[in-house]
Amino acid sequence: MFVFSYFTSEENITRIHEEVNKSRMFKKAIVLVKELQEAKRLSEEVTILCWIPLSPEAHDQTARHVRATWGKRCNKLVFMSTKDDPSIGAVNVGSKEGYAYLWQKTMFSLQYIYKHFFDDFQWRVKTDDNIYVIMENLRYMLRAYDTNDPIYFGLYYKNFGRYNAGGAGYVMGRESVRRFIEQALPNTAICQGQCEGRDIPLGNCLQRVGVKFGDTRDHIGQGRFWQHHPISIIKETKLVESYQHYPVLEWPNSSSDTVISFHRMTTSDLYLMEYFIYNIRIFGHMPTLPLAVFLPPDLNVVPNKVLASYILLSRDFMTLAVRPNLQETYSHWGFASLLNVSRTTKGFPRRNSNISTVKAVTLILPKLPTPPL
Repeated sequence: MFVFSYFTSEENITRIHEEVNKSRMFKKAIVLVKELQEAKRLSEEVTILCWIPLSPEAHDQTARHVRATWGKRCNKLVFMSTKDDPSIGAVNVGSKEGYAYLWQKTMFSLQYIYKHFFDDFQWRVKTDDNIYVIMENLRYMLRAYDTNDPIYFGLYYKNFGRYNAGGAGYVMGRESVRRFIEQALPNTAICQGQCEGRDIPLGNCLQRVGVKFGDTRDHIGQGRFWQHHPISIIKETKLVESYQHYPVLEWPNSSSDTVISFHRMTTSDLYLMEYFIYNIRIFGHMPTLPLAVFLPPDLNVVPNKVLASYILLSRDFMTLAVRPNLQETYSHWGFASLLNVSRTTKGFPRRNSNISTVKAVTLILPKLPTPPL
């Protein structure tokens, strides 16, 4: 009777409620559950068609390994080949085979996607069969954007007229595909029928019909799309910077916590990544992410209607702290992690530094509803 009355008295219930609410671990657990629920929702709402050009010889060599690893998290996976193979989802797009015809296969593949899948999926990601893609992080980044905006994403290269590097994978929405098929391809002054490579001419064609390059870095300037193997990024960070449009930070600040793709992966690497990411469980370590994604540093390439859904705060944490309603809102939606970011170096915040030591920091936060009581 004493135990029951202790836990049911109004005074003690209030005290226990306050203690629980103050528990950082309890709040973190709640955020983690929300994050898992949100990831599941995004897998159904941010729909992605993955398409991979490859030769018939690679059907058994690499395609089945992609299907067994990251490819199974695509909403649909299609291999663009010169031979139909229903067992792996390969289709004959009608192009010729060989390096000299890569651009032709790219054009034919996008025509096939336009004809068969234009309205079925929001986004189309092109990769190679030696790339590993973390689909959950790709959806997380794309959730801020509208597929009907003329924008495409990837690793932005500044040479050869500017383009997104195919080795890192690139993403096109409905409007980008529509402009390419309806405006660029029919006009030889915009798109040449035959040329070397595949990624460079695509980037050039898309620019000529008003498609913008999106900034795929995270909010602190760390890369998400990589043309290289993870080991190369760690050992030779500056080497991978030479072609990139945006600056690359030194390791360990070069690659984002929400990284999306790595290139030059062997089939063994695909399974190794699968094991590291989805099977290893570190006891007592549960990092969480904000439920809504931060915008990248280059706001000039962010569509206006996306910017309109965010608010700009040019203040330090102490200013945030004296606005309890705002602080409570962003903590509720999983943005407590923003307090662990800052102290800028060359314009980029460092990891694990204290935001309260910064006199002025710009935060781009999504507009969020007041949390329920």
